[in-house]
Amino acid sequence: MSGSRCQTILLTGATGFIGRHLLDRLRRLPSTRLILLTRNPPSDRREGETWVTVGLDRLTSKTWQDEGVEKIDFVFHFGAFTPKTSSSGDMLDDIYQSNLLGTRALLESLRDIAQKIIFASTLDVYAQPPDGHVLTERSPLSPPTLYGASKLFCEHLVQAFARQHGCGYAILRYGHIYGPGEEAYSKLIPVAIQAFLRNESPIVYGDGSVLRDFLYVEDVVEATLRAATAGIEKIEPVNIVSGSSMRIREIVEILAKLCEYTGQITYLLDKPVGRSLRFCSNRMVELLGSWEMVPLLEGLRHEVVYFKGLHDRQGRVER
Repeated sequence: MSGSRCQTILLTGATGFIGRHLLDRLRRLPSTRLILLTRNPPSDRREGETWVTVGLDRLTSKTWQDEGVEKIDFVFHFGAFTPKTSSSGDMLDDIYQSNLLGTRALLESLRDIAQKIIFASTLDVYAQPPDGHVLTERSPLSPPTLYGASKLFCEHLVQAFARQHGCGYAILRYGHIYGPGEEAYSKLIPVAIQAFLRNESPIVYGDGSVLRDFLYVEDVVEATLRAATAGIEKIEPVNIVSGSSMRIREIVEILAKLCEYTGQITYLLDKPVGRSLRFCSNRMVELLGSWEMVPLLEGLRHEVVYFKGLHDRQGRVER
């Protein structure tokens, strides 16, 4: 994303968790036209940006013709149905419509106008690893949910389309992402923060000894932009992870201190503890280079500040 001529970038899912952070970075690029796709009208539309409010599955080549788009240099495909809870990973209608039909419609609408497609996939494409196993890009693939299966299918769809139409691509399998803006998700970090700010204890299954690899959302954006600008035409699936895991108990205790919570933390020792997850980041570093990642403590502090702001605003509204 450099050079003298104006480049056109399409971002789907522009109002989603990662999409909003990526949009912030894209807005800083010079000589760039942004085409931003979302289902719902944006709250921060800016002059010079082209917002397209339509479902992915309804895209056609006429969509871009109507907007006067003749060439798209980079496509960041983040638009998808993403489970917000552990029980929503098999929601057939939403996953089929948004992820499968939506990705196919997007690709068919582009045809020969895309230079490189960056596809947001997930670590949910992998089989559940045995204890102690470090997941790499060569680990067995067997998605435990329909969501993961849809992402794996779309990886192949993007690759086949790119080969047929002669464009570049990057398949990025994102790990456990955290940071400001994930309040819609019922995941460990946002749920724990919101509980602590209500002066309540989150519920932790097991003794908190399982390991998780968390990556701050701004580092996800950095990796994504590096994948787009890397001098590699085809980036096969690569895990976007920190490569460093921490016990859930330690993370919850850090959040308790940051939220100034002094009560007891509830551990349900009779509940299944789950499996530890560790990932190798070697291939990511090999392909995309290294950079100074946001330390976990600093990232958690940023997210706590964000949630405190939401908590304070909600309190004022309720009063």
